[in-house]
Amino acid sequence: MRTREIAPGSILQRLYLRERLRRLRGGTFLEIGSGNGYNGRTLLKSGLRGLGVDLNASACEKNRELNREAIDAGRYDVQHVDFFAHDFDRKFDVILSCMVIEHLSDEDVDAYFRRAMELLEPRGVIITVVPAQPRYWGIEDDIAGHKRRYTFADFPRIAQRFGLTLRANAGLTFPVSNLLLPLSNRIVQANEAHKRGLSDREQTILSGNREVTFKTDFPWYMGLLLNDVTMYPLHLAQKAFAKSNRAMVIYSELALAA
Repeated sequence: MRTREIAPGSILQRLYLRERLRRLRGGTFLEIGSGNGYNGRTLLKSGLRGLGVDLNASACEKNRELNREAIDAGRYDVQHVDFFAHDFDRKFDVILSCMVIEHLSDEDVDAYFRRAMELLEPRGVIITVVPAQPRYWGIEDDIAGHKRRYTFADFPRIAQRFGLTLRANAGLTFPVSNLLLPLSNRIVQANEAHKRGLSDREQTILSGNREVTFKTDFPWYMGLLLNDVTMYPLHLAQKAFAKSNRAMVIYSELALAA
């Protein structure tokens, strides 16, 4: 039996997200690239209700299984649709994407933020989590259909271009992800190097539902070592180094200007 999604970096990202959600007003969310549903579960546990959309049908099914209770209660829905093409019938207080816009061309990134702004409630916020720092480009970017890694300077530029207010621009997972990077690269090379031959779209779709032992899937007993409680001191460390340009993940919050 395996425990999914307890990778140290993923835990740290969700701990930070949960903490930031306490500061935000709003009751509804849209998650683009909702994957297997673990970020959605964090949003739901924070008291929000919403919708997750993803291009990967299998990931959508796993999301539904994970968050079945919220779906049955009418607090959550999962749809296998394209964010750019789907006709949404409502607006949202929080629009979240985690490891999504790095798959997009510059033109599509602009289209993404224009679309997100159209779907955002007046006091809402766009939360974006991305891989950071071009110098860390490696095999995981090659096999996942990434177009780029971001820097801290990118999000002030996005805010200015679209007339948004930058509320947060923080580096995450340092130093944990940096220390684990060599091991992570070896695991990905051994299990997913064949994905280099796929198209960008195929890589992007598959990235929403990866099953790699000791990368995205772990033996059940690892949950005793990797969980919110044991990782909390490292969460405090990532907050202390939130401005470090060695952080491998960037978290941003962009809000409609008052």
